Amino acid sequence: MSALAGRLNGILSSPPPHPLSAPESARGWLELAYERAYAEDHAGAVAAAEAGLARHPGTPDPGILDTVLALWGIAASVRHMDGDDAGATAAAQRRLGLLRGAGRHAQADLEADLGPLLFREPEEPELPLLQAALATHQAAGAPPEVLADVRLPLAVVRFERGDPEAAAELEDCVDAYAAGGRTESQAGALLYLAHGYAKQGRPSDALRSAEQLLRLEANRAMRGAVWMVKATAHSELGHELEAEGCAVRALELYAGAGVRKGAVSAAALVANLASQSGDTEAAVLAWRIAVEQAERGEFDETWAVRLALGNQLLEAEEFLLAEEVLSSLAGSLEAVNRPADQARALMSLGHCLRHQERGAEALEAWARAERLFERNGEEGEASRAALTAGTLVSRDGDVRDALASFERAVGLARRAGEDDPGALPQALHALGHGLCETGDADGLAALEEAVMLADAHGAQWHAADFRDTRARSLWALGHGTEAVAAALEAADLFKEAGDPDASGNAELFAAHVLGGTGRNDEAVRLYRLTAAEHHESVAHVYAAQRGLADVLAAMGLPVQAREAREAAEQALRDAGVEAPGDGPEA
Repeated sequence: MSALAGRLNGILSSPPPHPLSAPESARGWLELAYERAYAEDHAGAVAAAEAGLARHPGTPDPGILDTVLALWGIAASVRHMDGDDAGATAAAQRRLGLLRGAGRHAQADLEADLGPLLFREPEEPELPLLQAALATHQAAGAPPEVLADVRLPLAVVRFERGDPEAAAELEDCVDAYAAGGRTESQAGALLYLAHGYAKQGRPSDALRSAEQLLRLEANRAMRGAVWMVKATAHSELGHELEAEGCAVRALELYAGAGVRKGAVSAAALVANLASQSGDTEAAVLAWRIAVEQAERGEFDETWAVRLALGNQLLEAEEFLLAEEVLSSLAGSLEAVNRPADQARALMSLGHCLRHQERGAEALEAWARAERLFERNGEEGEASRAALTAGTLVSRDGDVRDALASFERAVGLARRAGEDDPGALPQALHALGHGLCETGDADGLAALEEAVMLADAHGAQWHAADFRDTRARSLWALGHGTEAVAAALEAADLFKEAGDPDASGNAELFAAHVLGGTGRNDEAVRLYRLTAAEHHESVAHVYAAQRGLADVLAAMGLPVQAREAREAAEQALRDAGVEAPGDGPEA
């Protein structure tokens, strides 16, 4: 078990937090109120705020005043979000009274002027009100940390619009809050800044703001959010190990605070990072945590998380467990009448059954998925279901049944049209290949249409792949000259698409056809060119030299043929590998 899997097991085995545990101080109640607000548990947030305020009735001591003010602030904010305007106003008035009693008149004047607008996100028509208030209170000599309450929301709006100068304004607000000793406000501004930098594709700046925030005292939910920012920033920078560690830390904090949506997002990120690094055990555990958190939160999209778990189990080759998850999911989605989502679960279930050599059951699952997709108006997905079934049948069953599936896939894809432009070329490719393998030249027309569509949509790799299939189909139908031209065109496109291995394979196939049609001189040149161009690929060098040896032998040049065979064997010895069988040209 990896260290990551061990940490994830610890999260899975931890008991869920009580939504309203009993902190020992007003500060503890404030942190709990923030956490419940992050978790969208508004009732819990208000209850926590009220419990904290009950510990300090009347006028609080100066040492606890900021905490009490924050408790009244979050009570006002959450009540407003719940539509309890009277309760929000009452909480804001209590906060105003405390501010005036402490001599913080500039802050009180601002809050009296703007009312609940300071306790929520401003809407577009309200921005002029904030701008006017900023001018008024600036002229009245309000200190920087008070003015920052107005500057911050204005800067956030500009920042989200992409204004390059807004970041500096946000940084100024952070500094103002720090100078005024308002740590909670400073942390909130830093979180805005970190998120904003991450959205703008500035990961280094996002990390800098995140580190600033983590040096402050902040609740678990806020720390979870900033660790997620760090995870995504590190991932953007290519620091996958650091990204994984940050995502796990975010998951631990979110899960501990009962912030379900955050925990699901963090667990999904951990799962994806673990899967990319090949740690399938950790990836499965992360998706199990995501499912558990989603179910505890009773989220509508829990099915999607369960589907991701099933797919991860499938990738980990835990086929029986995957079947259990996916079969149960398909049944529950059927019960709540979600046909398209049920179809997606059935598609994965079919792959799970196929891996267990239960082909008939897999085909039945895909057939059901096809019908459900079609009924739901998703003809492109229905086409892919038919295509998947046809591919399995083409390997293990009657070719006529496979062609029938491919023809159905083409028909469905044509109906999908521009709603799903990727479906038709894939279906035509499969149908064309299948027809040509049976000796039916009509398959060439389907392949040519697939090529045309791939070119039109700028799908460069698929355009190369479809040409490669067309080249092999032409050869199967006895059209050697056209096969060579198509293969070389495919090789060039594969190279442009960044797939040198596929390019080399196409070149080897073209050389093979040249030799098979008696164009030996051309075959010799192409084999030698391929060996030189792909000198870093042992498989390609070996196949090119072996093909060259065969052509030279057919030309009556035994000495040169022997040299080519020796070069092939030397390439293997240098790499310490065994002969790769028939080579890429097969």
